[in-house]
This record gives sequence, C-alpha cells and structure tokens, in this order.
Amino acid sequence: MIMKYENKYTDYTAVKTEYNSHIDENRMSRMMREIRAEIARLRPVISYDESDIEMVRKQAGKIGNIKMMADPEGWYVAMVLSGYLTKDKYERLKLADTFHEHMTKVPAGLVYTNPYYNNVMIPEDLTLGNHHFAVLRYERGEIIELNPDKVEGMYVPHYGYLQDAIEVPCITEDKPEESVWMSLSPGEIITMEDDISDAHGRVLTLGLGLGYYAYMAARKTNVSEVTVVERDHDTITLFDSFIRNQFGKDEAGHDISDKIRIVQADAFDYLRTIGDGDYDYMFADLWEGPYDGKPMYKEIKKITEGYKKTECRYWILPQMLSI
Repeated sequence: MIMKYENKYTDYTAVKTEYNSHIDENRMSRMMREIRAEIARLRPVISYDESDIEMVRKQAGKIGNIKMMADPEGWYVAMVLSGYLTKDKYERLKLADTFHEHMTKVPAGLVYTNPYYNNVMIPEDLTLGNHHFAVLRYERGEIIELNPDKVEGMYVPHYGYLQDAIEVPCITEDKPEESVWMSLSPGEIITMEDDISDAHGRVLTLGLGLGYYAYMAARKTNVSEVTVVERDHDTITLFDSFIRNQFGKDEAGHDISDKIRIVQADAFDYLRTIGDGDYDYMFADLWEGPYDGKPMYKEIKKITEGYKKTECRYWILPQMLSI
C-alpha cells in the first residue's frame, strides 16, 4: 500500500474551488497532479477475472448501488487502482468514484479493427541504423493515461484500462539503451481521434513516426494532400521503403500514397518558411509526452501566432495544458 496519500483526498470539491480562481495553463489541482504522478510512477496493471467482477455485482446488489451494478468491471478496476493510493476505506471509495467517472474501457478491437493495423504489415526484426521494428505488448488491465476531462474549469486525469492483452507494432531506438520510440498504441489511437476526424483540405503534419496520422488523414476524401515534415533520415527511409507502398486507396478510390509528401527538415525551421493559409489544417506531433511536448507546443504557438486561415492542432494538448 502507498501510505503517503492517506487522508489527503477528503475535500475534492474544496480543492477544486480553491484552484478555480487561479486557472491559466496550470489547470489541474495539486491533489490530482500528485495522483497522476504516483500512477505514472507505479505503472499499474490491474489483474482481474470473472470472479472479481461477480464479487462487485454481489456487493452492488447488497447496497443497491446502481452505478456499480451497471459496470462492475470498471468499478473493480477503479477500486483496485484507488487502493494503490490509500488504505483508508472511506478515502478509497471516494477515489474509486472519481476514477470510475473518468475512466474508459479499451477493448482489443480498438487496435485490431483499426485500418492502419489491418492494412499495414510492419516487418518484425528489421533494423535500419539505430531504429528497429518490434512488437510492443500491453497487458490486460494495464492502465494508460488519456486526455484529461475538464470539470468546472479544472482538468481531471482520465485513464483507460485494457480489457484484453494487445500487441502493436513499434519502433525502438538505441539511445544508448533500446527504448520504444514510437508505436501504434491504444492511447495514441484514442487521443488522435478528433485530430484525424477534423482534418480537411491541405494538411500539414509535423512528425512522421510510423505514418499513422498521415495515413489516417489521407484516407479521407475531404483531405486533398498531406505534407509531413520529418528531420530524421532513417525514419523517412523506413516509411518510404516498408510502409508507404501498403497504403492502398482512399475512400474515393485514389492512391493514398500519392496524397502524401515527405519534407526532410526541422519542423520549426519549416514553419518559419510558410504563412497563414498555405495549409488548411496543421497537426503537430513532435513529442513523446506532455512534459517534453509543452515547450515545443509553446514555440509552435509563437511561430503561428495570429493564424486565422490555418487551423492548428496539437497532439495531447489537454495533457500539456494540465501539467
């Protein structure tokens, strides 16, 4: 049990009120920031089976809790997760209620029915320079952070839990130890949904990765072209040699690959060469997470300040604004 949080969460409403008068970019209460930091440190995996879910059903029936009866699986995950933070029964129940309200079930189908996953075959064990194709496994019950929810002007962390084990393609990088550099993760699929759905016209995307965003945007008939700015030569070679030729047709029967143009350049330098309206839509995805991303987001905002004709979007922007 993690003891240091005991008796710190009794007045969630009061904490929200205290911080509401100081909202700018720092939009998450101290309590929620501490919870988020501890979960990130622990990286918990909540193991459960049908007997655990049945236990929640029985308990919900005894106390007449309709929310628990409606979603016993989610409630079990929320209760166990809260147990990582406090052993106090009352505090644990309040935390579980908050977690459950801001938690999403993530089924394997999210990945396994995704067009990129189904249409693009990533060759395993392929190495180019210090980049390596590999498979990344997520365990059943693994907790992933998604974009936070906004409640009365305050951000509250939002988590997903995996209902099934999932294996996804990824690229690892030697720096100097091998680590995952980019992947088709469930979290990325979810947090990019709106940015893909809203893409239109001439699209500029900063950062190539596995080409997921470029592919998903170029599939749309209301997207005429996708320009991708990427400075890393090996990433571009991996994409052009092994991924691009698998993209097939868009929804209107046009070759998706023909709609995608790669520019090898530093994203910030490239942005300084263009102006408002040169693209209809821009999506920036240069960062690994909110902490390294926030300074880059601020720099891009400065360069594009005053843009009215180009709609600018940023991956995991709510997460960056909440730190």
